Parts: sequence; structure tokens; C-alpha cells
Amino acid sequence: MNLLALCRNNNGIEIKRVPITNPLQTELGNVFAQQEDAFREGRPNEVAFNGDWKPDDDELLVLDATPDANTMLHAAQGNALAVPVIDIANFDNENIRALFIGVGNNGAMRLLVQKFTAQQRLNRRLAVFLQQNNFQRLTEPAFTIGASLTCIIENNQIKFNSYSNLRMILDLAEFYQEATDEDIDNFVGHASLNIDDLDAFKARANQTVRKLIHKVSSDGTLDNYAVADIQAKAQEMELDLDVQNGQIQVPQNQALAKRFLRFLDDSLYEAPLSGQRYVTNSKMAI
Repeated sequence: MNLLALCRNNNGIEIKRVPITNPLQTELGNVFAQQEDAFREGRPNEVAFNGDWKPDDDELLVLDATPDANTMLHAAQGNALAVPVIDIANFDNENIRALFIGVGNNGAMRLLVQKFTAQQRLNRRLAVFLQQNNFQRLTEPAFTIGASLTCIIENNQIKFNSYSNLRMILDLAEFYQEATDEDIDNFVGHASLNIDDLDAFKARANQTVRKLIHKVSSDGTLDNYAVADIQAKAQEMELDLDVQNGQIQVPQNQALAKRFLRFLDDSLYEAPLSGQRYVTNSKMAI
């Protein structure tokens, strides 16, 4: 068993090997195995992740392996001696984002992955250890092993239960992209839309608005539905759209613009019994 570290720098990621003794290899193998059991326990259902919702207690989210994940798998499957060793003397600056091990043979290997945080680096604190009945200050680089897995990579898939934790390790920009000013120009330039003051709209567009614009544009919503259909469905949600000359006037007010964009993104929900309307965190198809 080899303990590997995913390190991130300005050029991307690099996989390095953490040298450990044989007894510690066995012990760590047992720890990761127990964490895998806990990770999978009570979560028999695997659901494809689309960036829009959180899993229930009995679910694991699944997405196709990203380039980062494939790099990790390639390193675990290859010759361990060819993997560069972590720079112990420069441990604090290695920028470790994850610790992981490979389990199984190359044909069916899976990776058990823990996120790694600055709080795990003990040498940054006043850490002490017992030696010959006296506590002494820890002066050499040291770290703690995480208490749980963040994800499992297997069968060309990443399985996880927390998007926020996973994005601390892997590059998931494709699931959290924001529209640039140019993207907003293209969005508002659609034949179905008009906006009176584009520059002012872009200046006020916050992260949420830009993310929604990117999502709606990527989904092709305005290409898939006619203006009349959008207006009719919006009225059912008591969302009054100003339509002039066959174009929807995008609200300049940020709150109204956000509500309009959430409507286009299918993120507004009306409870069938109470009629109460919500912004939904889950868009799981049933």
C-alpha cells in the first residue's frame, strides 16, 4: 500500500508519495478500509450529479472521472518508485489537497480519498508528544490522518456526498462556472430577450446571477421554448414578464432578474398542497 498526496500548484496538480514504514502501511490500510465501510454504509443509491442538488441520507452522488481524478488513478496504478516523494523539508509549502490510497489491482483499482486541510499539519501548532515519561514539543513535520473519506474513485466515476468538500480537492469548474461579461452579452443578445441598460446590468450582476446565466445558456433554455410559452408558464408562477415586440424585457432590478433567471433554470418550485413557492436546492428527476 502506498500513501499518495495530491498537491496543487500554479501549474495544476502533482501526485507525490508520502514515505511510510511497513507497520504504518498496514495500519493505514485498515483505517482507510474502515472509512470506506462508513462512507458506503446506508447509501445504496447512486445518483448522477448535475451540480444542482444535495443527496439524501441514502444516496451517493456520482459524476464521470475528471482529468484530476484520472491523474490520481494513473499514479496509483503505476510504479510507486517513479512517483516523486513529498518534500519533507518543504512540507508546509507542498500545498497538499488530498491523501489517498489505491485498493485492488490495476484492472479494478479504486481510490479512497481524504481531503487534507491546513489544520492537519501539526508542526504549525504547539504540538507535544510523550517521550521517556516527558512531553516534548514536536519540531519535525507531522500531520494527522483525516477522520473520513471525501470520495471514492472507481469504474471511471467519482462517488461523493458533499460537493463543497469535493471541490476542495478536484477542479470542478465545469459545475460552477460564472458567466463572463462576454457571456452576458451573448445571453442578452438572444432573439427572445432585451435589456435597456446592459452595462448597468453587468455592473450589478453578482455571482449568483452570473452562475444562473451560464447555466441557462448552457442548457439552451431560450432555444427550446418560445417566448409565449415562457410567459404563460411564468404567469402560472405569478411571475409577470414584460414582453414587448416578442421579446422578454430582462428586469434591471437584481432581485427580479434573479427570480426570472431561476424560473428559466427550473429552480422555482410550487408545493402542490400549500401552494407555497420555494427556491429549490434539489432538481433530482423522479
